[in-house]
Amino acid sequence: MKPRQAPMPAVLRQGRPPRHPALAIRCPHCAAAPDMRCTTRAGRTRTTRLIPCPARLDAHALTDVCPTCQVAAGTPCRDSRGHETAVHTARYTTAQETR
Repeated sequence: MKPRQAPMPAVLRQGRPPRHPALAIRCPHCAAAPDMRCTTRAGRTRTTRLIPCPARLDAHALTDVCPTCQVAAGTPCRDSRGHETAVHTARYTTAQETR
């Protein structure tokens, strides 16, 4: 009887996990340089290796045009009444796909 073998995940075959596209910009919250991981308030690197801090994700999403409210790159998202609102989910998706 053959031993059971599972296929090796692609992340392990590559040797290192895929880089999040938001790491290409400086973090506005913790001031981590591009290609460096975000840090906590205590100065330690974040334990979530693949996901930068929320401020960096927002800054990265603002580099593209929002498909929901159609505001220009660098402009915060707006709701239906024209008030500034949180970044739309579709804008995060667009920013990750284009980088």
